[in-house]
Amino acid sequence: APVFFFPFLKRWEPLQDGPLKTQIYELAGRLKYPLTKLFVMDGSKRSSHSNAFMFGFGKNKRIVLFDTLLEQVHDDEILAILGHELGHWKLGHTLANFAITQIYMGAAFYCFSLCYTSHDLYRAFGFDGDERPIPTIIALMLFFQTLWAPVDKVLSFFLTIFSRVNEFAADKFSVDLGMSAQLQSGLCKIHLENLGAMCPDRWYSTYHYSHPPLVERLSAMMALDTKSK
Repeated sequence: APVFFFPFLKRWEPLQDGPLKTQIYELAGRLKYPLTKLFVMDGSKRSSHSNAFMFGFGKNKRIVLFDTLLEQVHDDEILAILGHELGHWKLGHTLANFAITQIYMGAAFYCFSLCYTSHDLYRAFGFDGDERPIPTIIALMLFFQTLWAPVDKVLSFFLTIFSRVNEFAADKFSVDLGMSAQLQSGLCKIHLENLGAMCPDRWYSTYHYSHPPLVERLSAMMALDTKSK
């Protein structure tokens, strides 16, 4: 989908030859990441937010950098940020998230199938005609907004915790590559540019934030630096 549809939504072009491109390919080779193409996307036309992402199957992987990222941070900081992203791939987080998503959706629709023929559910919301089938879209809305909603709150919390653990692990991966200082400075810069909350309420962020707050990530990386000395 990204290969065929993204070019219609955003303009991207190959990253120009230079030291950064060479270093990214060297980093990918060091981690045995089968990088085949490297692009720059015109994200600045829609937002000042900076980002980078990877996609592809098998041995045909690609990396996309937002042009805002190239403008906001130095090359060594970009490498550190990519080290974090490649850490997700190397540590199996991408496949784990995909598997969990499929299990979650499968469980949700299995539970929906058990409730789909429940006339009591529809009658509770004023649908009294047992002889008339309830439209599927209405059945889905009633199920996900009532019965599944509390279950989703609990499962979402555990998924958030899982995501936060993965973020710390990816940070550690980049630190172990020897790029701790560059990752810390790069994250600070893009966090400022993206107007991210530096130090939100701990309990609120624990439940709502899929990524740990910047202060917590920096503290964890500093602790790793201290242990390595």
